[in-house]
Amino acid sequence: MDGPISSETRKAFIDLCRCARKEMSKQEGGTKRKRTLLPWVGLLEAHGEGSVVQAPPLQPRRSQRQQQQRLRKPSDEKACSMLHEFAQVRDMDSTVTAHSEAEDNKTCSICMGDIVEKTTLEKCGHSFCRSCLDQAFKVKKACPVCRLVYGQLIGNQPANGTMIVERDPDLELPGHEGYGCICIIYSFPPGLQSPEHPNPGVRYPGTNRVAYLPDSPEGNRVLGLLRQAFQQRLIFTIGTSMTTGMQNVITWNDIHHKTSIWGGPRCFGYPDPTYLVRVTEELREKGITAE
Repeated sequence: MDGPISSETRKAFIDLCRCARKEMSKQEGGTKRKRTLLPWVGLLEAHGEGSVVQAPPLQPRRSQRQQQQRLRKPSDEKACSMLHEFAQVRDMDSTVTAHSEAEDNKTCSICMGDIVEKTTLEKCGHSFCRSCLDQAFKVKKACPVCRLVYGQLIGNQPANGTMIVERDPDLELPGHEGYGCICIIYSFPPGLQSPEHPNPGVRYPGTNRVAYLPDSPEGNRVLGLLRQAFQQRLIFTIGTSMTTGMQNVITWNDIHHKTSIWGGPRCFGYPDPTYLVRVTEELREKGITAE
């Protein structure tokens, strides 16, 4: 086609190109292509004729890298300054911690005052006033800080109870397949509370409890620990039942037992993969160990 192109024709051609580009973009999934800057850019003047104008030259990569290094240098100096300040704060914290530990060695954890007639426990190394420790040991022969037991701990479980052990080789506990079941039967007749109980002279009802252990090497090890705890009157105590709310009854004494075969931890039964480990730790806190 000879002759100059009118403004209307040029505008219509540009609109047609734009519509075609939109349709191509839709067919390609609507993905937007990254536009690149060309070194030469075409411009349209007001009268409609096209002229070509050269774009300004790009900066060399070397100058850009040098500029980034100049911008990065203050940040590096700031980071070094922050690290230096952190080291100073850490040194101050270490000094404060050492000072605090020294102060703790002079303070009794029972009366919270200065230690008088300092007495240090041999196994754990905690120190107290002699009179404070004597009073604490009358309640429980264990360190008031770490609860490590000293000597043999004797509880206030009624002395007329019995512990009977039976075994069922055909009964498998969930989570302990391949082993039989150990049944522990605790029995206590009714009686009167003694001076070591909360309400001396008040009557308490009798009770029977059944607990279960796997007849495995680990289960038999826990059974031996429970026997020792029962002999030291630590399995039960007299107080208020957490289940029924009744007072002056025989209750468990913080050594948990599995009183159900099924149902998992919520029903005090099996499976419970960590139960044997937990009850061993509870017995250790009362001074009952395999050693």
